[in-house]
Amino acid sequence: MRFSSWALVSLVAGVYMSSECFHTEIIGGREVQPHSRPFMASIQYRSKHICGGVLIHPQWVLTAAHCYSWFPRGHSPTVVLGAHSLSKNEPMKQTFEIKKFIPFSRLQSGSASHDIMLIKLRTAAELNKNVQLLHLGSKNYLRDGTKCQVTGWGTTKPDLLTASDTLREVTVTIISRKRCNSQSYYNHKPVITKDMICAGDARGQKDSCKGDSGGPLICKGIFHALVSQGYKCGIAKKPGIYTLLTKKYQTWIKSKLAPSRAH
Repeated sequence: MRFSSWALVSLVAGVYMSSECFHTEIIGGREVQPHSRPFMASIQYRSKHICGGVLIHPQWVLTAAHCYSWFPRGHSPTVVLGAHSLSKNEPMKQTFEIKKFIPFSRLQSGSASHDIMLIKLRTAAELNKNVQLLHLGSKNYLRDGTKCQVTGWGTTKPDLLTASDTLREVTVTIISRKRCNSQSYYNHKPVITKDMICAGDARGQKDSCKGDSGGPLICKGIFHALVSQGYKCGIAKKPGIYTLLTKKYQTWIKSKLAPSRAH
């Protein structure tokens, strides 16, 4: 929602999102080695990237709940796995129709809480070296100053509205909840709750942005959070806000996946 939910605004189809809330792209990062992040999902509408996601089960993708609001009613998006370039016809890509969306709770207008959603694919993905699962980490405590990586196809410059064609990654630094809520940062607008975490860069040169929503924040090899929101992109004291994969969310995820694992 990066006060424009980090979902992509540049939909020719006319899906609009404010350029100030939810993020979509990586600021100050670099292109990753092709297919080195095989858990990454691109959620698309009419072949245009809208949000990122994470494959956590052959038939389930985890993403940000606000991404759902960018799809016109009656039109179903698709999920693309195994991609590096969004535009190239890469033979390792797998494209799926969506069976259902399951948000943790109904997002209230203007609310920053509970920005997490499961997507069930109509059929299971074929796991291989280019399409793999990213498992949930058992720990969700993050110390102030921890270095983490965020990955996505989001825009690479704050004033751009288009997605990056290739997958990119940037290292950001965890900012304590107390500091992120302070007057010089977000001043409790929104309130950074215990289910959220901030991460950015002291000079504002590294950040997630439009189109990165739903992508993973990985710290020391552990999947800790999802890109959720922030104010514009690349502003030092308006860092990215992430949905922390707390025990509450992990229990919910496991409860929804349990029937799938039983078959």
